Amino acid sequence: MKDNRTLTIVLRTLAVVLFLFGFVLWGIQAYKNRVRQNVSDDAINVVESVINEGGGEQITFEVPKSDFYAVDGEAGEDDTSLAELLREMQDISSEHETLTLIGIIEIPCIDVKEPIWDSCSPTALRFGVGRFPQSGHIGEDCNCTIFGHRMRQSKTIFWQLQTLAEQIGEEVIVTTTDGVRHVYTIVDTVYVKDAAIDPYLSADLFDTEHLCIATCGYGQDPYDKNIYRSKNTEFIVICEPAI
Repeated sequence: MKDNRTLTIVLRTLAVVLFLFGFVLWGIQAYKNRVRQNVSDDAINVVESVINEGGGEQITFEVPKSDFYAVDGEAGEDDTSLAELLREMQDISSEHETLTLIGIIEIPCIDVKEPIWDSCSPTALRFGVGRFPQSGHIGEDCNCTIFGHRMRQSKTIFWQLQTLAEQIGEEVIVTTTDGVRHVYTIVDTVYVKDAAIDPYLSADLFDTEHLCIATCGYGQDPYDKNIYRSKNTEFIVICEPAI
């Protein structure tokens, strides 16, 4: 009888410890998500403020530079392990990185509004989306590619981008820091794997103005549960200027 009581106490204690531990982990993730969202919102506000004042050619903005704010997409969107999370907690610092803002992207049909950095560095992609450096610039007669993570836990950035496979003809709006509003129409979507993505990252993919929007595309298809795409698969949305 005594052994049964002891076992019950141990099991209840273990359950409480696991509950508290899970609550702490949830709190850490919630805090990280909130900081990332606040930084993104602040960047958007800065761009809009500059545009309202007449626009500018270049905007620099400081963001936290710490692996504590890393997203799952940096490691291939695998779930963060306990060891990795504890390591990240030790890396909180006051160090910042200066990035260049080039505009804001909006995809109304999936409720996306994110700052665009002129960088695809890990730090930049934690707080918005980035222009791939080998691609062209918005508004040029070539291809411009914008990349972002699909942050499933916080349901932010491009987490719903794959649903655009069923929304051809929808609008994408990019407002650059000079105040120019570039409106595009989604004309196609494609899944590519490994080196097949390379052409989509190049400025000379098209000789007329195009916008490609890319994110990770592996995992279960959002429309067909029988389709599961392997690692190193990317999903790309192809857009042309609206007529």
